[in-house]
Amino acid sequence: MNRPLSPTAVFRDFVVTLRDHGVPDAYEAALSMLADSHRGDLAVSNTLPIFPEDLQAIREQVEPQLTEILDWISVSDTARRRGEASLTPDIAQLLTDLVIEGAHPRAVVLQDPLCLAACRLSSAGVSVEQYCSGSDIPALCAEITRAATWTVVGGAEDVVGVKSNGFLPIERVSKADVDNDVAIATFPLIPGVSGGLHAKQLPYAASEDLRAVISAVGSSIRRLIALVPSSLLYRTGKAADFRSELLTSGRLEAVLELPSGVTPLATHQYSLLILRLSGEPSADASVLVMALPERPTLATRGRGRRIEVESSRTLARCIFDGIDGRVADTDTKRTLTCEKITRSGSLLPRMLLKSSQSAEEGANNGAPLRELVDIFRPSSMLVDSRGLGASLTTESIGRAFPYVRFVETTQDETPDTEQTRISDTVADLQPGDIVMVAKGAVGAMGLVEETYAGRVFVPSSCLILRPKSANYSETLYLFFKSGIGAERLRQIVTGSTARNIRLSDLGGLVVPRPSERACVAAKDALRAINDRTREIQRLEEERARIFANAIAAT
Repeated sequence: MNRPLSPTAVFRDFVVTLRDHGVPDAYEAALSMLADSHRGDLAVSNTLPIFPEDLQAIREQVEPQLTEILDWISVSDTARRRGEASLTPDIAQLLTDLVIEGAHPRAVVLQDPLCLAACRLSSAGVSVEQYCSGSDIPALCAEITRAATWTVVGGAEDVVGVKSNGFLPIERVSKADVDNDVAIATFPLIPGVSGGLHAKQLPYAASEDLRAVISAVGSSIRRLIALVPSSLLYRTGKAADFRSELLTSGRLEAVLELPSGVTPLATHQYSLLILRLSGEPSADASVLVMALPERPTLATRGRGRRIEVESSRTLARCIFDGIDGRVADTDTKRTLTCEKITRSGSLLPRMLLKSSQSAEEGANNGAPLRELVDIFRPSSMLVDSRGLGASLTTESIGRAFPYVRFVETTQDETPDTEQTRISDTVADLQPGDIVMVAKGAVGAMGLVEETYAGRVFVPSSCLILRPKSANYSETLYLFFKSGIGAERLRQIVTGSTARNIRLSDLGGLVVPRPSERACVAAKDALRAINDRTREIQRLEEERARIFANAIAAT
């Protein structure tokens, strides 16, 4: 006995039928035909094996499950290529939970071309006014649901373009309801800014659009929930100026960092800002900073396992309780004063949480790393190529267990190249130095066991940590290799397109202050590990030699 198909399966089969018959943009065409069937003015082509009564039956199944169907569309390759998947289902659900727990009866949604948030909000009884440019899907979805409280007004540019009079061109309900409206938007509003060529422009485009929306909205909206690139929260220049504006305005209520891998825009990390736009700003404003929990999921439509952000009414309630100061601080969320955030120079939650945690641990037998080591970069300079006789690579540093191995380089005796400016960088390494990869394969590191006679080529992506006491080397190395140390390093990794650790962040990282006993134990342990490593290397070389001799003898 065959089970009846789910509404999503019915819609998927409908889309496949249209695609097989050469209909372009099949999923949008399917939505358009369902909306036309509701109006009763559908003109079905003779080339399609679909009758009006079939469409009516499909629409009746699709209408109550439209949210699930839009989720299915959002993970399609076509939707992603067209830039329509500006939200993911898990992010849309989180936004919906925040609107409901914030007791907002009405939401102004900017963009959201696949209506992942708008449809959820409408289904939850929230009145939705949507601005979306370049897509007919919002109007089609609103018509399919027949929701009187879901209206599609115009493009998002209609919002940011209205700056002179300080309000959105939206139809108002009662003044009491307007006072508790919420606006939702993903920044930047203009699609296509995120290409690799424009990656560094992303935070600045987002800050300009966000500033324009705040100016246009004025105080006519109670709250704004904004999805912004995380790079906006720590980049310098115009991004730093905008962060300062947000903090001094007293309007910022919360900064919520999405888990790594959860993003509306491929390759870019995103965070949520919650801003209170109406009412008087607080004189002693504080901000909730929180790293949102992740929810691992199974593979989706041929892709590998993806990470989703946790979403629930309980989590949303916890966020608003944190904004109101009704919950205690934890490792993943804290309420910080604007003054403290300003001193840190960053709005990124993991940096702020790390900084607060480090300050507490610093008072408990801990110390900033810069107090225990000198940190410097390899230098690029004019060198005698004949004097440069060894090199390190990021691969060899990653294989260090625990000591790095120098690789001899070819001597260049050509007089014309005796003095050349090389693009690679060099360093005078000393025993006990820790060489750490700070860009790309961040966190890989190795110890320097002995001095090399001359400068050594070291990749520019590395930092050299030189302990102020020779006894600290092994202890610090083992700390960074531990689970706690690796996690602390991960928390200061930044970069939207290339992962890196900034020297200033590394210097401020709080580490346990090495005791004399710990230093002795670490030195003995690494000596034993190195002895075993050399023995393993000798046995591997002997095995290779025996194998080669056996082949030669056959």
